[in-house]
Amino acid sequence: MANIKSQIKRNRTNELARERNKAVRSEVKTRVKHAELAIAEGAE
Repeated sequence: MANIKSQIKRNRTNELARERNKAVRSEVKTRVKHAELAIAEGAE
């Protein structure tokens, strides 16, 4: 655990950013999967 006040704040900020980034990455993966599926179906 950090003892420096600014590092405690930074840890909290990093945690929030990590959660946000995780959600964004998941959404991007889903959209890419759907796009690839649509392209594959259109090519047939």
